[in-house]
Order: sequence, then structure tokens, then C-alpha cells
Amino acid sequence: MSNIIKTTDLLQFAAGRRMQVGAFVNDKGDSFKSCIFTDATGNRCFVSFSSKLGELTPAQIAAQKHDLQVASMDSGTFILCKKGSNAWEDVAL
Repeated sequence: MSNIIKTTDLLQFAAGRRMQVGAFVNDKGDSFKSCIFTDATGNRCFVSFSSKLGELTPAQIAAQKHDLQVASMDSGTFILCKKGSNAWEDVAL
């Protein structure tokens, strides 16, 4: 299970990058959407939608841009989620 190591405001994360939403198919044949951030040199960063947030359209992302953040996970992945989301809680084992 991955843990959040950092969260960044969506507008800060997107600064200097072009943001797009793309449709993809995984190796099981399931289709899904993901955010793609491309910088000036063509480097791409893929950001998944959180399961609680669900897939959003570009218009929905633009309308909610001040309420969204990107969570950097210790697995090296990135997830788009609501700010202040309590989706992840530490478990004391």
C-alpha cells in the first residue's frame, strides 16, 4: 500500500506544464482516464484520479481547480484528489 509523501496544490503542480486528460487501456483491456502534464521539453507526468474523486472532465477540473491537489505517493505515482481529503489515514500497528 502506498503512502502520501507530499501534496501540492493543482495550480502549483501544473505551473509551466500543459495539462491534458487522456483515455487509456490497461493490460486487462479496461479503459480509464488519466491526467497528463507535459513540460516545455516534452517530459510527461501521469496523474491518476483518486477513487473517491472519480474521473473528471477537463471542464470539471477547471471549475474545481482551487479545490484540487496532487498527492505524491512513496511508490512514485501521483494522484489527483480534493484538498483536505481524509482519504488516507495512518494505521497504528
